[in-house]
This record gives sequence, C-alpha cells and structure tokens, in this order.
Amino acid sequence: MASSPDAVVSSPPAFLRSGSVYEPLKSVNLPRPDNETLWDKLDHYYRIVKSTLLLYQSPTTGLFPTKTCGDDQKAKVQDSLYCAAGAWALALAYRRIDDDKGRTHELEHSAIKCMRGILYCYMRQADKVQQFKQDPRPTTCLHSVFNVHTGDEILSYEDYGHLQINAVSLYLLYLVEMISSGLQIIYNTDEKPQSTGRSIPGPSRTQYENHLQ
Repeated sequence: MASSPDAVVSSPPAFLRSGSVYEPLKSVNLPRPDNETLWDKLDHYYRIVKSTLLLYQSPTTGLFPTKTCGDDQKAKVQDSLYCAAGAWALALAYRRIDDDKGRTHELEHSAIKCMRGILYCYMRQADKVQQFKQDPRPTTCLHSVFNVHTGDEILSYEDYGHLQINAVSLYLLYLVEMISSGLQIIYNTDEKPQSTGRSIPGPSRTQYENHLQ
C-alpha cells in the first residue's frame, strides 16, 4: 500500500551535545573580508577567547571548569593549562603590535591567575611530593582534578586516575615559558622550589613499575 504524500515522516530524536569551553564558536568559520587587517584578526581571536574561555574562568582560583553547562565544579589541571596558554599566546600577539587597548593586560593576568591557582592547589599538597619520591604509587601522587572555586581535592584515587605526570610536566613547561616572556607568576620565596641541602634518592624504574601493577 503506497503511503500518502501528506504523511509525516518521523525523524530520530536529536541528542544535544553538552557545552564545553573547548568547543569553537560557530562564527569561527564565517567568511571574512579579504582586506582584513592584523588588528581585525586579533580582535576576532580576542572575541573568541573572551566568550569561550575568559567568560568561564573562576574569579576565586582562576581555574577553568571542565564543562560550562550546569553546575560543574570540576577543574582539570591539564585543561586549565591549555586555556591559560590560549590567553597567553594571544597576549603575546597583542604585545607585539603595541596597540592592544588594554587587552594585553587582561589576557596576561588571566593566564597568571590560572597558573597561580594551580600553584595554590599544588602547594596545599606539598607533603605528597616527598611521599611520592619515597613511595611512588597512584595514592601518593598529586591530584589532577580540583574544585574550580575552592581548589580543594575532589574525586578519590579510587574514582579517578590522578597519576598524570604529563600534567605536572606541562605545568612546569608553561611556567618557565610564561616567566621567560615577562609574566610574574612567582611572588615570594615561599612559592619557589627550595633545596633541602641533600640529595633524596628517587625510586628506581623497577619500583615505579611494580607499584603501578
């Protein structure tokens, strides 16, 4: 039996994706004039960074939430580092043209606030650094997920894999690069790594692999 031309064809339900600070804006792919100047391009990127990153930065810790929809309280170190790097890179571009309308200051201090927020979270776990040297295991490593507003540890070691050496390495890399570019992230001697005056032997590779098994 032939179907009626007026019959309504039902379509499968559409599933909406959850919002994220890392999804690009739809306006990114919009056509732009060929005679666009360098200032216009930077302003275009600034609007993207402003609406997708800076708008969601925590005013207390400087960390960035993993999701922008709902009441998400989680902030991952690695994700926040990428957000800070985006703001810092655009600040370097504005600094070079020397016509920023105050945007270099805004972007630089957004990156500084995020880096200091991560530093604050790490300093509250300073005892774990020595523990991990003597007994390297997932339960003695630094946390990699924190509360976006308070910087408190969230998610236990049983619920999440906090052993992420790449996150700590990435933080140290960006810390050195940002300081070399002129940003002041370390404010006092308490925030600098201090030598104990003696060498503390680290774990061997065999010990490290045995604890991970």
